[in-house]
Formats: sequence, structure tokens, C-alpha cells
Amino acid sequence: MSVMKKTLSAGLIALSVAGALTATAPAAEARDRHHDVWPGVAAGLAGGIIGGAIIAGSQRPVYVEPEYEYVPPPPPPVYHRTYYRAEYVPRCHYEWVENEWGEAYRARVCDRY
Repeated sequence: MSVMKKTLSAGLIALSVAGALTATAPAAEARDRHHDVWPGVAAGLAGGIIGGAIIAGSQRPVYVEPEYEYVPPPPPPVYHRTYYRAEYVPRCHYEWVENEWGEAYRARVCDRY
């Protein structure tokens, strides 16, 4: 039991005992006993309200927020300038070419600009 529950229980018991002692009058007293009832009723109501709140509060499930592990964000991307050499690269392809005697062979032909 937690310290708060023990303290509240002890306070509730003390309040109930005090209310019971206040409500009872000595037997030798010769007066109207209807006036002695109201402090006991008030003590009983207070004890019932406090005890009911303790019982109702102890049975309710408590929501505990989940703990998340901190994951740092990824570093930002780094952009580098890229320079290309401006060279002329000829476009070439292979063609069938005939020589002066009519023999065919393949030759590499490049476009001129």
C-alpha cells in the first residue's frame, strides 16, 4: 500500500471513530436524544463520501503515456557542383563499304560538325 492510501485509510478510521463517539451520549443524561443524531449523520456522510472516493479512485486504470526513444533526423543532403569538359565527341557508326574491286567490308563512319 502506498503512503497516501495508508494516510487516507487512517484518517477515515479516525473520522468514523470520532463520529461514533460524538453520536453516542452517556446513559445517565436525561435530555432529548434527537439532537445528538445529526453529528453522527454528518460524520457518516463525510466518511461515506471520502471512502467512496478512495475506493472508486483505486480501481480505475491509470493511463501512462508511452516513452519513445529519440531518433535524430538524418543529415541534410549535400550537393556538389559537377563540371563537365566541353569536348566534341563525334557520333560514329559502322557501315558496309565497297572498295574499288567491289569487295564489301565494314568501316567506321563518323559524322562531321
